Amino acid sequence: MIDISEKEATANVTRHLPLALFLIAAVTVAVYWPVLSNDFISYDDTDYVTMNMAVRQGVTLKGFIWAFSSFHAGNWHPLTWLSHMLDVELFGLNPLGHHATNLLLHTLNAVLLCALLHRLTGFLGRSLVVALLFALHPLHVESVAWIAERKDVLSTLFGLLTMGAYGWYAARPSLQRYLAVAALFILGLMAKQMLVTLPILFLLMDYWPLNRLGRVTESKGEKGVKLLLVEKVPFLLISALASVITLRAQESAGAVAHGNGQALLLSIGNALLSYVIYIRKMFWPAELAIFYPFDPEAVSPLKVAGALLLLATATGVTILLGKKRPYLIFGWCWYLVTLLPVIGFIRIGGQAMADRYTYVPLIGLFIILVWGVGETTGRWRRALPAAAGTTVITLAILSALTIVQIRYWQNSYDLYDHALAVVEGNWLAHNNLGILLSQKNRTDEALVHFRESVRLNPKGGEGLRNLGNVYQMLGKNSEAIQAFRQAIDINPKDLEGHLRLGYAYLFSGNKELAYEEYRHLQQLDESYARPLLDSIRMTGGE
Repeated sequence: MIDISEKEATANVTRHLPLALFLIAAVTVAVYWPVLSNDFISYDDTDYVTMNMAVRQGVTLKGFIWAFSSFHAGNWHPLTWLSHMLDVELFGLNPLGHHATNLLLHTLNAVLLCALLHRLTGFLGRSLVVALLFALHPLHVESVAWIAERKDVLSTLFGLLTMGAYGWYAARPSLQRYLAVAALFILGLMAKQMLVTLPILFLLMDYWPLNRLGRVTESKGEKGVKLLLVEKVPFLLISALASVITLRAQESAGAVAHGNGQALLLSIGNALLSYVIYIRKMFWPAELAIFYPFDPEAVSPLKVAGALLLLATATGVTILLGKKRPYLIFGWCWYLVTLLPVIGFIRIGGQAMADRYTYVPLIGLFIILVWGVGETTGRWRRALPAAAGTTVITLAILSALTIVQIRYWQNSYDLYDHALAVVEGNWLAHNNLGILLSQKNRTDEALVHFRESVRLNPKGGEGLRNLGNVYQMLGKNSEAIQAFRQAIDINPKDLEGHLRLGYAYLFSGNKELAYEEYRHLQQLDESYARPLLDSIRMTGGE
């Protein structure tokens, strides 16, 4: 095993770097190989690939324009859309090719992470271990095994390239190099806007390991620090624009949770708890699921106070020790900052947290752990064999857990069954499993899941709408009408709800109420409602 306790000599590093990168790639592909036999899943893969008509056409001019102009699925990420289109062009709707692309990107990210850390710090062994932890941790399975999460692995690729370019620029600043950093940054944001925190990471890199902050402070004092800050202003403006676009996209899909002051306090409390829970899951990656429902009752004042105390204590200790160990401040701030866009201060969707959100943030904690162990073994040589053995065992355990986690993503049934088994109150898993069962005409079983989904999430219009659909399949039209009405009361702009309610009225023989419902639909979408209204008029139902 490569020595992780000392900074290697330049000649030694040059000789071992290709071997380290090959090892990362080989291990990552070997562990994730089972993902290539997995299917598409029914959650978001339909919106992103299988039922998305723009993507299903492959690479076309019309699709290119759509990718840049659409807020489909509540996101603006044209580069991600184009990557899915390219996959369809190359592999059609064979999931193997789409999974292979995600695996390739994840492997490249691990290799780039090692190369970047080695280039910035000079430590090959430590960089290798950080990259392997990143590649093999089961918390990252969701970002790789979920085809719809292409945006995670693709944006991270450009994020790491951007950081590498920034290190290149910092070594010899010039306009050309600065523009190269900006271009890669913009491309990354076009894959996923989670990279909006990169300008702050640039400042962290200036502190450690580039030490630009220390050098300019010694040579130019406060003026030098201001110059470093001004240097980041264009990047911050780009981030601000990307953030505005993201909020508009999410609001267009109705995904932004609005509420009163109490709701805001709950969101802040949940965010603080999530910071701590992600750390716990890093050390104990058990009971991982595709969805963790937001539960206000779980955000108790005592738990939030405990989380705040833990985070404050960790921050204080980091600052205290960071003067001599700058990697502590770098790693801890990396973790806190990169989670900010998805930690939930502004809550998006119905989840409390998500495994995929840790894809980039955990790198900071990995750096703290590995550099800390490396420093310890550097001072106490006898600890080196124990540290090396522990590292190998840890990576082997993580690999085994990752392989098990990949199996849960084989198909939608296994994924939702597992989510129900490990997360209580998982209304989304009940709802999605109910859809699968109803598609197989297992309506009685589907009804059980939809009822449970509505009970757990009574304000979820989709669950009520699906419940109404099953009632109609079972010939219970009055119950279906009631369910559709409740769905529309929750979301008056629910096109599908108005459509289904109008159909239910028609099925019951009440053309007048059906016509009235389609008139409501017409106010929301003229093209959607016009054929329905015309058909009623032709049968004398106006």
